[in-house]
Amino acid sequence: MAASGLEQVTPQGPAGVAVLRFHESTRSETLERLGLHEVPLGSVHLVRPSLDGEVLDEGLLVACPDGSLELHVHGSPALVERLLVGGASARQSGARLSLEAAALARVPGAPCSAGARLLLDQGRGHLRRSLVEILDRADDSQAKNLLDHWRLQRFWLKSVRVVLVGEVNAGKSTLFNLMIGEEHALISSEEGTTRDAVQGRGSLGPWPVEWIDTAGERDHVPLAVERAGQEQARMAAAGADLVLRLLPVDGLQAKPSSPVLGVTLPSVPEVILRSRGGQALAPSSEPDAGTALDVLADPEGARAVVARCVLDSLGLPGDWTRTSGQAALYDESQAEALAAFLGGDSSPLQALLDISD
Repeated sequence: MAASGLEQVTPQGPAGVAVLRFHESTRSETLERLGLHEVPLGSVHLVRPSLDGEVLDEGLLVACPDGSLELHVHGSPALVERLLVGGASARQSGARLSLEAAALARVPGAPCSAGARLLLDQGRGHLRRSLVEILDRADDSQAKNLLDHWRLQRFWLKSVRVVLVGEVNAGKSTLFNLMIGEEHALISSEEGTTRDAVQGRGSLGPWPVEWIDTAGERDHVPLAVERAGQEQARMAAAGADLVLRLLPVDGLQAKPSSPVLGVTLPSVPEVILRSRGGQALAPSSEPDAGTALDVLADPEGARAVVARCVLDSLGLPGDWTRTSGQAALYDESQAEALAAFLGGDSSPLQALLDISD
């Protein structure tokens, strides 16, 4: 979109990474609008683009040798649209949608059928009726119930994001292929085979999961493309719901390597898995504990172990259903409005109800 000063050069739709190119005629203005600065030709910089003071993502600002400038960000369609449309105008446009219209507009992007059904119910007015009752009756218990369910149901609307990190040849790509059910990532004993973040979709029980395989970590990286791949690994881990770190069995006596390229991610939970390359996996809070499970000889057993690690770490039940026709939140702003109501401020909740078709 020329009006935003950016255009998407990667295919549209969900992806691990989206590449946005700056228009030369508005390059300076667009950089300023996103809170960014010019970078030297041929360089790559870790940046945090923002709009109206809100940091949207962590990405790479790439000054290409041909003089063009690119912004590499996570490939969430919502994030890409926000950057392309331009922030404030997008929010104003979205703010005019009623609770019902906004829910129905999100149905095509739901990552699973449970999420689509949830949105269709809210399109029929179930959330509005519940919020009206909460305001009329000052019903804290009903508000808390919606918030409790939002903690789980949000993963029907945005897939659980699990990022695999670890040393080279730790078996990340083998595990990735197992969890998505197909050989999507290239497997090789050669160090540095995976040089980009590779994305695949799967599910664990009722929960849709976005799995991301990343470049292996090592101290001496000979190629710039591999270094860029490791930067993408750090970006992906920073935006994860859970990081699975693979430690080679051969290195059990050594301490686990520092989190993703030496950067600590305190807000992202991390689980350690023991591995023997593509052969073995076992969950462990201590790198030298537990008995390894052979992924090739017992793939279902290994998959069950990993599934339990993911679901337990995020507090997600293995079987979770909802009754059709119930009210449910479908946006973080709605959860914030209910939290404000419980804190004594009902104005954000009333503002949501004031918008009608």
